[in-house]
Amino acid sequence: MRALGDKIGSTIIAQTAGVPCIKWNGDDVIATYDRESGCLPDESYQQASIANANEASEASIRIGFPVMIKASEGGGRKGIR
Repeated sequence: MRALGDKIGSTIIAQTAGVPCIKWNGDDVIATYDRESGCLPDESYQQASIANANEASEASIRIGFPVMIKASEGGGRKGIR
């Protein structure tokens, strides 16, 4: 359940299960969910995350424009507007 409450984790779990997801920077990440710990491997999160502007540019070109940029953490409660 812990991973399902996370934007990145829940999407990785869904696409690993074969659920169709929109294109995103981690759309090629497949991970094994650890039912005992309730977590995904840290490597999965690293593969699915953008660390800098160059990575964002490369992912945008691969995904296609327009793109939406959303923080994976922060809890600002504003969402996409």
